[in-house]
Amino acid sequence: MKNTLKLSNYLFHWYFRKSGRYILSFSLGIASLLLLISSSLSPNNTYQHIAKEFRTFDMVIDYSGTGIVFFLGLVTLFITLFIQMNGFYTNGKGMYSILTLPMKRCQVFYAFFLSASAVVFLYFALWLVAMVALYIPITSMYVKAAFQSVLRISQSVTVRDIDTSISNGFFLAFHRSIFLSSCFPVSWIQVLALSGGMFLSITAIVFAGLYNESVFTRVLLFVVVLAGFFVAFYRAWIFFDNQLFYSVRTIMPQSLYLFVLAGLLGVVLMIVAINKLKRRKDI
Repeated sequence: MKNTLKLSNYLFHWYFRKSGRYILSFSLGIASLLLLISSSLSPNNTYQHIAKEFRTFDMVIDYSGTGIVFFLGLVTLFITLFIQMNGFYTNGKGMYSILTLPMKRCQVFYAFFLSASAVVFLYFALWLVAMVALYIPITSMYVKAAFQSVLRISQSVTVRDIDTSISNGFFLAFHRSIFLSSCFPVSWIQVLALSGGMFLSITAIVFAGLYNESVFTRVLLFVVVLAGFFVAFYRAWIFFDNQLFYSVRTIMPQSLYLFVLAGLLGVVLMIVAINKLKRRKDI
C-alpha cells in the first residue's frame, strides 16, 4: 500500500505538471471572467426611478455559461489524462521502469487510478472554492445597487432603500442552480450519482490509457466514459429533458439505480484491466 501511494503521488504531480495546472487555470479564468461580465450592471441601471434587475447568485451562475466552461474543462482533463497515460504506457522505458518496481501490477493500476482520481477531485475542489469566493462580490454588488435605487411604483408611490439581501442565498443557490446542484450536490442521492459516474469514467479512461491492443475496445471504453458522465450529471440531463419536452421527471429512483450500475461496471472494468496488465508480456 505504501508503494502504491508513493507511485500515485509521483503520477499525480506528473499529470498536474504536464497539463492539469493549465486546464485548471484557463477554465477558472474564463469562468470568473464570464461571471463578472454577466453580473455587471449596465449604465442605464444607475439612473433613479428605474427599477434595477436583481439577479440571485444562482441566476448569474446559470446565465453566464459557467457550467459549459466547467464541462469542457472536465472533458479536456479526461482527454489529457488518456493521452499522457497512453504515452507513458507505449513508452517502453517509462512503463518498464514502473513494472520493475517491487510491487504487484494490480498496485500499479491502483496507482494510476488514484492519481487520476486525485486530479479530477482537485478540479472539482478548486471550482468549488472559486464559486464560494465569488459569491460575496457578485451578490453584494446587486444588494448595494438595489439599496441605492428608487423604485417608482406609481406617480405617488415610490420605494427607497430596497433591501434585497438573502440570509441563506448561498445555500439556496446550490439548490436552484442547475450547474451547482449537478456538480456540487447537497443531497445524498445526487452525491451518489456523481461519485458513481466519476468512478466509472475514471476507471474507463485509465483502462483505455493502459490498453493499446484493440482499437475497438478503446472505442467501447470511451463510450463507457460518456456513460459515466451521464450518470454523474444525471440531474442536469433531467432538467434539460423537462425544459425541452415539458416533462416532470425526477431524479429518484433512477439516480440510485444508475449509481449501483455504474459502481458494478466500474469494479468489473477494474478487474479486467488488472488482468490485462498482468498478462502483458512485451515488457
